Amino acid sequence: MRFTAKLISLALVALVGLSSLLTLEGDRFRLVEGAAQAQQAKQESTAWWARFRGPNGSGVAEKDKPPVQFGPASKLLWKTALPAGHSSPIVWDRHIFLTGLENDRLVVIAVRRADGKLLWKQAIPAEKIEKVHAFSSPAAPTPATDGQRVYVYFGSYGLMAFDFAGKEIWRKPLPLPPTQYGTASSPIVYDDKVLVQRDGNDGKSELLAVDGKSGATVWQTARPSQRESWSTPTIWSNDGQDELLVVGNGRLIAYSPKDGTERWWVGGLSFAPITMAVSGDGLIFASTKTIAGAPGDRIELPTWDSLLQYDQNKDGKIAEDEFPADMGIHLRKDVPKETPGNFMPMREILTRRDLDKDKALSKSEWEGMLSFMEKISDVVFAVRPGGKGDCTNSHVAWTANRGIAEMPSPLFYRGRLYIVRDGGMVTSYEPATGKVILDRQRLGVLGQYVASPVAADGRIYAASETGTVVVFRAGDSLEVLARNELGEGIRATPAITANKLYVRTLNHLWAFGN
Repeated sequence: MRFTAKLISLALVALVGLSSLLTLEGDRFRLVEGAAQAQQAKQESTAWWARFRGPNGSGVAEKDKPPVQFGPASKLLWKTALPAGHSSPIVWDRHIFLTGLENDRLVVIAVRRADGKLLWKQAIPAEKIEKVHAFSSPAAPTPATDGQRVYVYFGSYGLMAFDFAGKEIWRKPLPLPPTQYGTASSPIVYDDKVLVQRDGNDGKSELLAVDGKSGATVWQTARPSQRESWSTPTIWSNDGQDELLVVGNGRLIAYSPKDGTERWWVGGLSFAPITMAVSGDGLIFASTKTIAGAPGDRIELPTWDSLLQYDQNKDGKIAEDEFPADMGIHLRKDVPKETPGNFMPMREILTRRDLDKDKALSKSEWEGMLSFMEKISDVVFAVRPGGKGDCTNSHVAWTANRGIAEMPSPLFYRGRLYIVRDGGMVTSYEPATGKVILDRQRLGVLGQYVASPVAADGRIYAASETGTVVVFRAGDSLEVLARNELGEGIRATPAITANKLYVRTLNHLWAFGN
């Protein structure tokens, strides 16, 4: 009887034409892996998370419904160990792609979306790994994909493309853009081209567009006035015309993504930007945070008269060894002083401000720095479309400086502009006027915030560096829905697609869903 049942089942499969999709296990049939996932994909969201911050860098997956409450013992579908790296996961169909640093080698990683199983890992032929800040990683840029190939960029090497099976398609070695802290700008895909922002301190900053199929240069636009930045470009469409928005030192600049021609720019941003521009309600929004902070919220710097107590030889200057080794400036008040990069010793400040190279800090050098710090400020502004050339005075709709974030990019969602900053504070703006709606409201999780907020189904997900993902409702009053502790630091922006939430922590990739 059992054998007969198998024969009948096989006959039925043949009749309905499913023999290539099914396999026999005991007395039951199951869909083979590829067909099962293909069938599942048809039922899921098709807005794949194909680049940093997902669809056009917006951070929004409106049709998806990821879980609100989750953790190591709740809604966890799988958890996969990863090598170190800060790149965010990108998702396309059955694949998740990331990068990492493993045994002093840069690698590209593909895992299976269904269960987190490693599909392949490919090493990048970098001869030397660039030096980066202790808080960062040489595997910081996020990959991008067009559904056919996955593209990766490393300051240590350049650009490479792989197919979904892990086969190298092309490579394009590029010179390292010199920066203080390493490379972080991620590539994006536009109209069969891979675009990357390569800003450095050697006067050779550029935008580069290469052909996605071959890696051949399509266009190259010099940005000689631009110095180091860690922002990622995005595309904005206005009246049927696409523009490439690039946040750089002091300026937001719009280029033609087709040929790299500069179209317009707006000044007022600070130096060394990290955040990317976003758009919504017919406006473009850009923000940058300075080391000085905003008016009313500035870091405390000593006066020259108070520093003179360290002038041991009374020559009117302060030499390096006259400063106590543990004396310095706590840069980010809402982040522990011991966080890498959050405490700048006075001896290091001296080396940066020693303009006459006499190995001592003078009154004019110190007060020159204080004057510079007074002139810079945190800023967020909204830009109206349609400008040409310098649009600083003609097309800026409004400017504000409340609650600006250093690393997390703004989020435009459901008619509001949200910013999540260090200390777990959220600020929101009315996009048309710049009116503050939420004013530095506390999420209930302190510490540093590196990942950019993402949103779906009326909810916003903000991941703290300490390892907690706060979920709060989008709206004009703050309603925290959950604080989900993962127990590992988070420095990569989560991905949302197919009703799942993918979170990269310092050591793992987590998948949460129902």
